[in-house]
Amino acid sequence: MPHADEQPDKTSALTVPKGEDEHSTLTVPKGEDKTSALTILTTEHYTLQMVRTANITDATGRAGHLLSTISASMIALGFVAQVVPLEVLLTLVLVIFTGLFLIGLATLFRAVELVIEDVQAGLGINRIRHVYGDLEPSTKDVFVRQMHDETAAVEADAGQTGWRKARRPRLIGTALSVAGLVNLVNGLVAGAVAGAASGLLNAGLTWSIVIGCVVAAAVVTAFGVVIGRIGRRGVAPIGTRYPRNQQ
Repeated sequence: MPHADEQPDKTSALTVPKGEDEHSTLTVPKGEDKTSALTILTTEHYTLQMVRTANITDATGRAGHLLSTISASMIALGFVAQVVPLEVLLTLVLVIFTGLFLIGLATLFRAVELVIEDVQAGLGINRIRHVYGDLEPSTKDVFVRQMHDETAAVEADAGQTGWRKARRPRLIGTALSVAGLVNLVNGLVAGAVAGAASGLLNAGLTWSIVIGCVVAAAVVTAFGVVIGRIGRRGVAPIGTRYPRNQQ
């Protein structure tokens, strides 16, 4: 005989994958507890979606501000070039574009931080979506977006699937992001600085162009590697709880 003060069991245990080799037990609530769980999950889902929206706005705003600053500087230099000697113009280019490069670096690293935060939020949303399916299995076939908390799943949700069979698919995805755009612009600015410096050192037009192109390519490549490593380290602390090979 059960005691009068015993409460009926409102939960059931469901084993869900925590990683490739280890599992944890997820308690799936029923009744009123299930409603409370859904409320908590939907609130967190909404919060993460707002984080992603804010990140997109911040990243595009910073990139747009950088491009506007560079455009305004080039227009001003165009007017100045009509009334000053070449050496003075090259000096102005060297000084102004060095400042623009520093602004670009700040924009680049902030853009990388925003990308990391966006991926983290995407992983959280995918994880919540997976739990939605556990709470109500009949809804699993309705979701068109990923239910796995892997970076590849976030990339698939972002539409980065066209080059999935490429040799370095993640490199292409990084190059097409806001951080990749800012990195490319920074490389061009660095090349302009190097070309102006070469001109002031009487390297000649041809050598100034060659040096500028080499420096631009080197800067884009070097910082591309750096932001890639920063991105991987930023996402690494978030473990994979629902991998694709575990349902």
